Amino acid sequence: MSLLKILIVDDEEAAGNVLKVLIEKHVPIPKEIMYCHSPEEALALLPRFQPGLIMLDIEMPGMNGFDFLNKAVDWQFDVIFTTAYDKYAIKAIRFSALDYLLKPVDLVDLQNAINRHIIKSGYQEKKQQQQLVSNLLTNLQQKSTEDFKLSVSVKEGVFLFDTKDIICMEGMNNYTKLFFTNQKPLLVARTLKEYEDILTEHKFLRIHKSFLVNKMHVKKLDNMGSLWLTQDITVPVSRRKKGEVTALFG
Repeated sequence: MSLLKILIVDDEEAAGNVLKVLIEKHVPIPKEIMYCHSPEEALALLPRFQPGLIMLDIEMPGMNGFDFLNKAVDWQFDVIFTTAYDKYAIKAIRFSALDYLLKPVDLVDLQNAINRHIIKSGYQEKKQQQQLVSNLLTNLQQKSTEDFKLSVSVKEGVFLFDTKDIICMEGMNNYTKLFFTNQKPLLVARTLKEYEDILTEHKFLRIHKSFLVNKMHVKKLDNMGSLWLTQDITVPVSRRKKGEVTALFG
């Protein structure tokens, strides 16, 4: 495994040092870690250090984490955000297929996030990382979460979708197959539960352990207990969800 250069950016020195120690002691990979107290300091360090991963605090005085990303024009790194609970920012991050950690940072969550970065860096090009962050910054400028674009990152590249163009999703263990109105399906390395968490407020309904549907694309509920969707897609309704689905579409 090649050396992973990690840059921690956090104005709270105690939090930054704790994160540094956790990574040093509990993430057993070849690594070099540097810590910056401010985004300004980090921007000056980028050309010399050239990190592969930045652990970026969001709430910082003067320049926040998102301002930092706007200024890091020629960056070539992945990013994991660290933040206290900020519902709007977290939703924008998740819509953009990026990772975050809630403060105080949990060790297992930290290890999992860095493992996801390592796996992703094996197939994701730097250009794709830039597209994901670009979509995040665009989403943050929207007046409503309804206008967020959903980033879908696959080996073929990064695709951005309006939620209204997604018909349904099918869970397949740790993968999810997305069905669209305007293109062929995509298989994505994210769980159906992850998509359920971020899309429930966007007219999506979990009707079965394996299916999440966009209510806008439901055409009818048939006598066999299946939902007919746009493009003649048919999906089963679980026994547990039958009452709720019947009340909506029966």
